[in-house]
Amino acid sequence: MLEMKGLRTEFVRYLEERYNYAHPGVMASNVLYSFYHDIGIPFEEIFRDEASMENGRTLLEKHFAKVHRKDPAGHAGVHYGCWLKFREFLEETGRFAQLLEDPELPNP
Repeated sequence: MLEMKGLRTEFVRYLEERYNYAHPGVMASNVLYSFYHDIGIPFEEIFRDEASMENGRTLLEKHFAKVHRKDPAGHAGVHYGCWLKFREFLEETGRFAQLLEDPELPNP
């Protein structure tokens, strides 16, 4: 089972080592938003394939509209970009299969 706090720390470290992003911690928080908030799709399901990620993006946009974000599409787009880097991290570290094997991560 993946432990999210440790995974977040590893993801931030991954971003810091490979990229020059100004706020890798914010990127990690953006990824985990969909873990800590019910957006209509289980967290691990988002990363299964491209179609699941697009579906997650659509659901996240609807969620942001529901909670009155000023720019739901823009916010969902930012999160989607972070999801792409998170999926890259999962694949490069061998965690992708581990996430998919864990079909029901515990609710925080």
